[in-house]
Amino acid sequence: MRHDEALLRTAIEQLRETEPDSAQMNAASRRVADRLGIDVVHYTDIEAIESCGDVRRLLTAYRGGILSDGRRLVIQAHLRECGACQRYYRGGRESAVLDWSSPKAARGFAWRPRVLGWALAPTFALLVIGFFFYRAFWQVPPGVRAEVQSIDGAAYRISDAGDRQLSVGDKLQEGERFRTGGGAHAVLRLVDGSSVEVNERSVLGVGERGRDTTISLDNGAVIVQAVKRTSGHLFVRTADCRVAATETVFSVNSGIKGSRVAVVQGAVHVTHGGIDKLIRAGDQLSTNENLSSEPVDQQIAWSQNREEYLVLLGQFDVLQHRIEQIPIPQLRYTSDLLPRVPADTLLYISIPNLGDFLSEAEGIFHDQLKRSAVLQQWWNAVHHLNTADLDTLVEKIHQMSQYLGDEVVIVGLKQTDNPGFAVVTDVQKSGLADFLNAQFASSSSTPSFVVLDEASLAAAPISTKPQYGEYALIRQHEAVFSNNIATLKQVDAQLNAGVSGFATGAFGQQISSAYGRGAGVILAADLHQMLLNNPNPHHAAGNGMSAFENGGIDGVRYLIAEHRETNGVPDNHLNLQFAGTRQGIASWLATPAPIGSLDFVTANASMAVALLSKDPTAIADDLMAMAGDNGSQNNGWDEVQAKLQIDIRNDLAANLGGEFLMSLDGPVLPTLSWKAIIEVRNAGQLEQTLERMTNSLSSQAQGKQSHVMAITSSEVRSQLVYSVRDTTAGTTVAQYTFADGYMIVASNQALLLEAIQTHDSGNSLARSTAFKALLPVDANANYSAVVYQNVGPALTPLLSQFSGDAAQAIRQMAVDARPTAICAWGKDNRIEAASNSHLFGFDFLALPALIHSGNHAASASVRE
Repeated sequence: MRHDEALLRTAIEQLRETEPDSAQMNAASRRVADRLGIDVVHYTDIEAIESCGDVRRLLTAYRGGILSDGRRLVIQAHLRECGACQRYYRGGRESAVLDWSSPKAARGFAWRPRVLGWALAPTFALLVIGFFFYRAFWQVPPGVRAEVQSIDGAAYRISDAGDRQLSVGDKLQEGERFRTGGGAHAVLRLVDGSSVEVNERSVLGVGERGRDTTISLDNGAVIVQAVKRTSGHLFVRTADCRVAATETVFSVNSGIKGSRVAVVQGAVHVTHGGIDKLIRAGDQLSTNENLSSEPVDQQIAWSQNREEYLVLLGQFDVLQHRIEQIPIPQLRYTSDLLPRVPADTLLYISIPNLGDFLSEAEGIFHDQLKRSAVLQQWWNAVHHLNTADLDTLVEKIHQMSQYLGDEVVIVGLKQTDNPGFAVVTDVQKSGLADFLNAQFASSSSTPSFVVLDEASLAAAPISTKPQYGEYALIRQHEAVFSNNIATLKQVDAQLNAGVSGFATGAFGQQISSAYGRGAGVILAADLHQMLLNNPNPHHAAGNGMSAFENGGIDGVRYLIAEHRETNGVPDNHLNLQFAGTRQGIASWLATPAPIGSLDFVTANASMAVALLSKDPTAIADDLMAMAGDNGSQNNGWDEVQAKLQIDIRNDLAANLGGEFLMSLDGPVLPTLSWKAIIEVRNAGQLEQTLERMTNSLSSQAQGKQSHVMAITSSEVRSQLVYSVRDTTAGTTVAQYTFADGYMIVASNQALLLEAIQTHDSGNSLARSTAFKALLPVDANANYSAVVYQNVGPALTPLLSQFSGDAAQAIRQMAVDARPTAICAWGKDNRIEAASNSHLFGFDFLALPALIHSGNHAASASVRE
């Protein structure tokens, strides 16, 4: 036995000593590669893997599976860490691995329109809207866009027909370019009356889309005097920015380093790098950090109107400087009203007293207007109405504000029938009652307004029916405004009683904390009590209330929203609190974590909504629990699963991750460029589930109106792409693919490939500097949800479909709109959200014009 063991050891040692050399290994690997039909490299020539080059030379052998286990593991580890080699490997620069699997036949099914109504109806509507957009906005008729008003030197028209030197009075058509020679200057007059001074060696074109005019400045410098337009706006577009203006004077210089915009009069919006900035008179913006600032007077020194511009610019500088010296209301860190509001307050809103600021700003403007003839000339030219009405309104606000304290509080009170609302503020000097009586008595057109003192309020009877009107209770130290006598009595009684205990209660403590952070505007609501006191009959019903509770909504407690500004930078924060750990629907938002789906969205996206959810199987359990509150609903859930022939929880939800994204990413015409990114756990099983669902629905389809759907697959650039086709209509509904743990769904194949390329290249929205600059300043490295929008450019095509106030509102929103981001995060007992944006960048006061009954869509037309 020992002799045999000795022989075995000797044999093993001899085998180790006779390890094949490099030539033998290469020969063996070549024989194997020839049988498999693949190329092979002499991998044994690489003694050690020391660089990306060594890794890439081994990728062919790695694909063919002929590497040793040790080297295979090294390659795998390197591909996980090195993005460049990973992209090189995916790019298929080596021989691709052959797919020997049997091809799958396309599976078809018939589906009724009602089943796909939620998807097909919006798609059809978007197609119709896109058609009208094309006819009204993109299909631009030819016509004169500008006329040469003066030329000093030589200027030329550049067109497909050739170049031609221009003279005064010549016209510039749509699609033609205008160029000035060395040492030349020219002035163009646009069809809306605006003038454009053009510096030497400048190239530009003038085009129209809808009711907007765009000056496309290829290079050079211009000074634009934009007149007041009855519709639309004037834009100046360079290679790296866009300037939106109306009734302003500004200069734009486009050079090798980038663009510089300077404002002489008024204000313009400059969009650059995904961020919109408001530039006022005397200010400037450069699109490149290497392009340093230059005094505005030097930027317009070449203009024939430079003297007039410099005088006007000086007046605006003085005016701006004087207004900046006005102290704005400081943040409030305490409130003497908070402890004295009624203890059953359900709604609390605090705003500052802005009367002094408005009055001082108006006074400074009028004073400067009297001193400057140039400023008077400008005001008369751009404002055809006098300022009497504005002066009267500002004066009344200011006079009333002088009687009030530095804070105005709106409270909503719990009452037996309907909630009562009142405005409460401190009174800092006497005479407010006389002032109000005089103001409302002086105008017969104002509605009835009754000013009461405590004695007259006490004598006012309480009716069994609600008593509504316009009332003001003027006390010695407070003023209370309300439309309800009962509410006035309730607030008056509490103010007389002193401290109510509200500030020390659970709800009041939340508001006190908001004051501690510095109060600009505070909105606080006791949602739990509001829901309990909601007379909605659905909440009173047993089954409805049970579903309501299982949904987790009954656990909500307080909503605290805060807005403040520091050095002109807004800070918006929202806190939705729950009584305990979030349950049901309220728990679906997951805790903060990286959101990888944003890496599939380009930096030019119009909108993106991404969120992280808890385990989708847990969400399915919540839905089943809510459906189980009603026997018939539960049977409906089972019926749906039977028709689909899947287990929604185990076949569908279990194969999904907890990350979802929807975005508008690309052109809106001729079709809307949308994409959805869904995290998946098992792409193969999810695909089988989808096919089983379609087969099941196909077998149940009946009727002549049924649409036959089919899923086909094809390989595009080594990527397996699935197409969902409506074979009845001959259209593709959507396309999808799987990559890097996500299911990518889009309206067309190009968007799918673009999403993958964006992810691999790293040039995504999530990694753009402009996007990161929009994120709130806080301690969060990650978020649970992100909402991003930059829809300003997408609003412009709507202009041709509206008229009147609605069109003006859309124009204003399109010009004022700027990219914004709202971020939210989930904690155990609360959901928070924050934004550094000004209400999405829109003027929300313009929105009522969109729904006014007098506004109707205008016929598609473009001015000739």
